[in-house]
Amino acid sequence: MNLSGYRVLWADERIRRLFIAAFFARIPAMAAPLAFTLHVVQDLDGTYGQAGIVAAASTIGAGIGSPWRGRLIDRVGLRRAVIPSIIAVAVLYPLAAISPYWALIPIAFTMGLFLIPIFSIMRQAMAVMVPVDRRRIAFSADSVVTEASFIIGPAAGVLLVTQANAAVALAVIGAAEALAGVLLLRLNPPTRSAPIDDDASVAADPGSWMSVQVGFLFLIASGTVIALVAVDLGVIAVLEDLGNTAAIALVYGLWGAASLLGGVIYGAWHRSYRPTHLLLALGLTTIPVGLATNVWMLALLVIPTGFLCAPTLTASAEWITHLTPEERRGEAMGWHGSSFTAGAAIGAPAIGLSIDHIGPGAGFALGGLIATGIALLALGGQLIPGLGPAVPVPAEVEEAVGDQLTD
Repeated sequence: MNLSGYRVLWADERIRRLFIAAFFARIPAMAAPLAFTLHVVQDLDGTYGQAGIVAAASTIGAGIGSPWRGRLIDRVGLRRAVIPSIIAVAVLYPLAAISPYWALIPIAFTMGLFLIPIFSIMRQAMAVMVPVDRRRIAFSADSVVTEASFIIGPAAGVLLVTQANAAVALAVIGAAEALAGVLLLRLNPPTRSAPIDDDASVAADPGSWMSVQVGFLFLIASGTVIALVAVDLGVIAVLEDLGNTAAIALVYGLWGAASLLGGVIYGAWHRSYRPTHLLLALGLTTIPVGLATNVWMLALLVIPTGFLCAPTLTASAEWITHLTPEERRGEAMGWHGSSFTAGAAIGAPAIGLSIDHIGPGAGFALGGLIATGIALLALGGQLIPGLGPAVPVPAEVEEAVGDQLTD
């Protein structure tokens, strides 16, 4: 394990500025769902079910928009692709704050459609700005930054709502997202190693980058999110059953800290691991969390799942960059983001129903079993020769990761 790689990464001023910008850009995005929920429930006297419909509309919009915006970055570059997003968030968030409930659904959908693709931009930029042998460290560092934003974002949303109201919070979040977009425009990180033009390699054959291996990586990304949703919902359900919801901060804090630690260690490790193996471990460690009978047992059982969270998310993105050509990487990372969205959309209702009808333990078991099943399916599929065409691996990637691509 070599932690000095992080020091080398941070010493690069361009990369350091980009990480700082991404950290602040993600905070308003993390705060927005909570502000929307409280706006519907408190300001509009709606129900949590109605708030869920608004959240679903935003999720569907993001799932559709992510590949489209990634392909736009591939074709026209970051600045021309992000400017429409900046305009959209600057207009739509204040509009949402003054709109009736019926108008929030199309507004939320449009917000998701034009969401600033911070995740895709960071992965594309890191793949260009750092050597192949340091790509895992860069992606791990980005996962750690994301975790930090996730910890701060919802808390900032709560603070805004309590100090003012949800409508004001939405307007402030919109302004912050637009400002973050402007900052990304100012930094303009490279997403291609060569100048972008509308050449035939980008315009023709939109599916030419897809392979069975990449398809499995999208499936693994969905399975990872399903396992995380199981922990997210299951922890709340267990603590409600124990009559100790005040311990949510403790359990979530340990879960998040374990993920931060796992991300740091994975980035500093001497080799990459296949996302399939990491997902299998994540699924198997998620299943027994439902056996917890007290707060401290629950807090201890979520640590292994948290430890595997950031590495599994990092690994799937890392291997997608290895297996997709640079000129199509934005679209590929967009579909990767949509895979996360699909996992949340499938996992949340299924796990919620299992908790409602069977109990909290069933939520952990279902999420863990689905993740484990996806990992086993991917492992089995990878053993079948000639299942599908492989994307050629660039020479520098093959040299950096060696036989890890085939073991």
